[in-house]
Amino acid sequence: MSELFLTVLNMSLTASYVILFVMLVRLLLKKAPKVISYVLWGVVAFRLIIPFSFESMFSLIPRNANAVPIPHDIIYQQTPQINSRIEAVDPFVSQSLPAPTAGASANPFQIYVEIGAYIWVFGIIALLVYSLVSILILKRQLKSAQLIEKNIFQVHNLQTPFVLGLVRPKIYLPVGLSKEEQNYILIHEQTHIHRKDHIIKIIAFLIVSIHWFNPLVWIAFVLMSTDMELSCDERVLKVMDEDIKKPYANTLLSLATGRHILNGSPLAFGEGNVKGRIKNVLNYRKPRFWIIFFSIIIVAAVAIGLAANPKSSASFNGSSYRVKEILYDAPMYSFSYTLDTVPQYSISSDYKLYSKEITDKDWIMHGGLYPCEISRQELSALFHSPSDNVREAINKTKLIYRADKKDDDIKTFYLVMQLKDGDVLFALGYDNDETRHIRWLFRLEKISDFNGEAADINSTDIRWDAAADVPQPVRDYAVDYMRKQIEYYNSLGYNITDAKITAMTRMNTGTASLTKVIEMWLLEYRLLPENANKVALAGGMRMEDGWLTEWSSAGQPYLLLLCELNGAEESWQRICVTYTDMITQDYGTPEMLEEYGNEFTAAAMELYKKTLKSAPSARFLPYIHEKKN
Repeated sequence: MSELFLTVLNMSLTASYVILFVMLVRLLLKKAPKVISYVLWGVVAFRLIIPFSFESMFSLIPRNANAVPIPHDIIYQQTPQINSRIEAVDPFVSQSLPAPTAGASANPFQIYVEIGAYIWVFGIIALLVYSLVSILILKRQLKSAQLIEKNIFQVHNLQTPFVLGLVRPKIYLPVGLSKEEQNYILIHEQTHIHRKDHIIKIIAFLIVSIHWFNPLVWIAFVLMSTDMELSCDERVLKVMDEDIKKPYANTLLSLATGRHILNGSPLAFGEGNVKGRIKNVLNYRKPRFWIIFFSIIIVAAVAIGLAANPKSSASFNGSSYRVKEILYDAPMYSFSYTLDTVPQYSISSDYKLYSKEITDKDWIMHGGLYPCEISRQELSALFHSPSDNVREAINKTKLIYRADKKDDDIKTFYLVMQLKDGDVLFALGYDNDETRHIRWLFRLEKISDFNGEAADINSTDIRWDAAADVPQPVRDYAVDYMRKQIEYYNSLGYNITDAKITAMTRMNTGTASLTKVIEMWLLEYRLLPENANKVALAGGMRMEDGWLTEWSSAGQPYLLLLCELNGAEESWQRICVTYTDMITQDYGTPEMLEEYGNEFTAAAMELYKKTLKSAPSARFLPYIHEKKN
């Protein structure tokens, strides 16, 4: 029951954002027919009862938000933490969660969750019982109801009209209504029946009963009921096709003066927000076609955007990690790691796997990661007596990459696994025929990116002093280019001790299309040699305050990349590096300018074509690898 309770909590947290968004859109649709706002509440219901959804790049859910902020294994964690990915929330909430006490017979947090689950169930039962009692009392009042025609009844001791029943709903009217008032009310109630509002309201009340602890869900229920009534009122005004605003408003006012049925009943149509309904009736004007048209487009787009989860990033490269949790330690070994002694791990931008023991200064490279096709059953078989946490992690696996240690008799291999919730796991195992198994399984936590803000795996730091909005693949390309420059200058004996990227400028190549764009970026950087006096300047090289500039004999470097939209993902591909003089001399000719308009467009297109022809399988490789599901 605890897992079910946590699932409901996660749905309620996600739905809270959706409710707030719908409330905002509802304000923007003031002039639109209220039935359009009414329909939009359906996406709130979807989020409150369906624990999963599809992913889309058009999702309106924040991209840094987690669809499962409260992990189901939180009650078993050594340090309970939520993972909403909202930096201002996660640390504050996680610190307030009680951690297991050494030697205690039970985890206190597990007990709290269990108690919360029982309180939640009790609240559901209380609401359902209260609603059932209100219906029974209502039915007692209806014993004296008199049949008028078909499914229409009159009741002497009732002053609020409503619909009752599921399969064969009946309309109950107060006694004493004039013929004109009766027509208004019948159109209103028949609209409810035609749209199945009497069923929708019951379903909505059941959803509220499940999420009774969330005040935003109650607000959504009230607003949904209001939109339901307002849309039916507008239907009456439209069907009558004459100016009946004042008499209809007077009818609503007279009905509002009577005693209402119990508020706890999900069948209480028309008993709330009478003032708002009267105001809406008096101000009603038949909406213009363009208002309806654009309102429908907006609601459709918002509904799809709120129903979809943000596309989870498939890229975990270009980052360094520490071990957050030891999920598995093979039982046949005597040596064990603790969180204080486990190594750190790094995955470079080109998918090279590195590790560093806590006592070491240098990183060790273990090989290149490549997509690994392995079923969940095969993966599970590599563990000896896996715990529930391990099984749950395996079931959530989305992407698996593998690296193999070379010249190793026991055939050590490494797995980097990305879960559906964005978490990254690391496994070390042995692929020997006699001992094919997983030795360790760690849950990793990102601590930095290789963007100049963190220590790099090589000896020279490359600091990022350029704009922060440069795409990560472009950053990585710039860093890799600088590494080669550092290696070159170090081979000349200059011993580069510091490096920084000072600017990245995107050039306008005019090569964008709906599915791809060729991007050209001007790279500006500085290199600090150990002794500037020993540097022999040649080929356009310059020194500024002891720093070598990016100028070479061919001018400044320009990085050329292709960004391709593959469905909901961006796939970046490196084309080549070119230089100022090459662009001016080779692509600034009159012929090129006449064909392309400017030298940057000419360089981008011609170099793109040449790279494809000269090395289609070697140099022009996808920069972000994706596993096809």
